[in-house]
Amino acid sequence: MFLRRCRLFIGGGILVALANMLVQFGLPYTDMSKGAPSFTWVVESIGYLGFTFMIPIMGAYIASSIADKPAFAPAFLVCYLANDKALLGTQSGAGFLGAVVLGLAIGYFVFWFRKVRLGKALQPLLGSMLIPFVTLLVFGVLSYYVIGPVMSDLMGGLLHFLNTIPPSMKFAAAFLVGAMLAFDMGGPINKTAWFFCFSLLEKHIYDWYAIVGVVALMPPVAAGLATFIAPKLFTQQEKEAASSAIVVGATVATEPAIPYALAAPLPMITANTLAGGITGVLVIAFGIKRLAPGLGIFDPLIGLMSPVGSFYLVLAIGLALNISFIIVLKGLWLRRKAKAAQQELAHEH
Repeated sequence: MFLRRCRLFIGGGILVALANMLVQFGLPYTDMSKGAPSFTWVVESIGYLGFTFMIPIMGAYIASSIADKPAFAPAFLVCYLANDKALLGTQSGAGFLGAVVLGLAIGYFVFWFRKVRLGKALQPLLGSMLIPFVTLLVFGVLSYYVIGPVMSDLMGGLLHFLNTIPPSMKFAAAFLVGAMLAFDMGGPINKTAWFFCFSLLEKHIYDWYAIVGVVALMPPVAAGLATFIAPKLFTQQEKEAASSAIVVGATVATEPAIPYALAAPLPMITANTLAGGITGVLVIAFGIKRLAPGLGIFDPLIGLMSPVGSFYLVLAIGLALNISFIIVLKGLWLRRKAKAAQQELAHEH
């Protein structure tokens, strides 16, 4: 549910990119501490405001996916508390780890609480007053004294690990993240990798989300292009959907690749996963960064991904690999399938 709401942050991301572009064109950048704030600072601040609520919204939607609307508000407030290092007095906020733990805990607590029976007089107050009050009190106190500091320490350790990880291990992790993003095209494995990379933006770690910006658009675009390059490997219906898959996929909507994978799961998923993993490594190797969710292939043009040349080079290599894997693996798969059908027909006669 939350992942469909990532549109909440796209506007903010584009505003941040707009501010960066205006500064590059020579407009002044002055923050409030140095006098009257400049227009570019105001635009950037509005954009970053969305990222202030990124972690609380994550936790709130996790909780509401379990216990529906009554869990949303208390989870939002508690996750905001747990992610504010100034309020907690810690080195780091709880980050996405805190959002996951608190979102799940509050969700199941509210799910149980809604089943409590208080009698006709008090029952109407359960959802409107008692659940928000008790949940906020219990988890607010727990978050301040226990969960928040513990998750903050864990998040701080994770950030330190990501910043000091040896290159060989970082490449292995990048391959894993890229492969997960391409594996099930919008499914739970894809969303897990997306969630991890996206949540690091709030900590100003941008290279992992760059993997999302490149790999997520590859499966549909590669499938569509492969349809034009090797049309004999695809059905008429797949050929008709190719143009749409390319256009929609170019804006980082992976789902148009699903029909191609359902028609030939083994070769298509294998091709996507291998190409996604290799491309993930290339993204890290070329030092590509992505500031926020945006418009896929157009992200570098609006300042959300850099370096521009490296992005398009890595994307071209990734697509070439993906298309090659599709053509080779699906060709082998279709020939094996045709051979098996002929043998079965021969046995029948």
